[in-house]
Amino acid sequence: MARSWTRLHEHLGTPPGPLTFDMVKHATDTNLAESDDLDWKEQLPQPPREGRWNELAKDVAAMANTRGGLLIYGVTDKTTVPVGIDPDQVNEQQYAQWIRNHVQPYLPDLTFTTLTSPDGKLTFLVIDIPASPMAPHHVYGTAAKDKDQQAAVVPYRDHDHTAWMAEHQIERAYRERFTRTQHAQDETDRLLAHALDNSLAEQAEPSAWFVAVARPERPLPRTAPSLTRDKAPDVCATARARSQHLTRDSLTVGPLTGLRTPNEMIFEVVGSLRD
Repeated sequence: MARSWTRLHEHLGTPPGPLTFDMVKHATDTNLAESDDLDWKEQLPQPPREGRWNELAKDVAAMANTRGGLLIYGVTDKTTVPVGIDPDQVNEQQYAQWIRNHVQPYLPDLTFTTLTSPDGKLTFLVIDIPASPMAPHHVYGTAAKDKDQQAAVVPYRDHDHTAWMAEHQIERAYRERFTRTQHAQDETDRLLAHALDNSLAEQAEPSAWFVAVARPERPLPRTAPSLTRDKAPDVCATARARSQHLTRDSLTVGPLTGLRTPNEMIFEVVGSLRD
């Protein structure tokens, strides 16, 4: 699933949502520079030649190992001139196969999107790579002189170019992965205990329950706008309405039961002061 907030959204001041052709064209017209999460590419991905590294696999792994980002094909990298690509030459299945063959661990959440102008004269290919909770990802390849011998490197984005992790950086990346995994397990256990306590406490008689808990694995991008005080009540109200729709009964114990919006809490405080 494509991310709804990217470097282009931030640059253009666009609210979260799918990328469009006009957004990419506007970013090129305003000469948006490359960064650790944006890489302009003039030509479509090419296959590895003479046993060398696959450039697409390297670029994808570097983004996934950093904080995610966009590879946009059909734009010159320095001058951001929109030269476009031939949409008939786009082979998403082949690109995905190259990445599967050369990147470990596997990256499942890549999104390939072809964006074409209304008049059909200009097309871009956008590859959206989310930050990976399984980082670090290694890129495997062979040398032309010794194709039986495979080697692996760990790329990452350093500002507007790709660099290679040193041994101490790889060690830190693995340590962060294990920490994320343990934190995710601890949070899941906490949510399960909370769900069980709230559900079973309401039962006067023994009954059978199916309890499922989930937590977001992918964090919000660091460039995403912060939730404002005015928007918080709307988010709470929407979440509670969806929860009640799922349970079909406002009195039934379920997700977000007892959630109160900030406005309701203010009214309660004012009411108690008046009493």
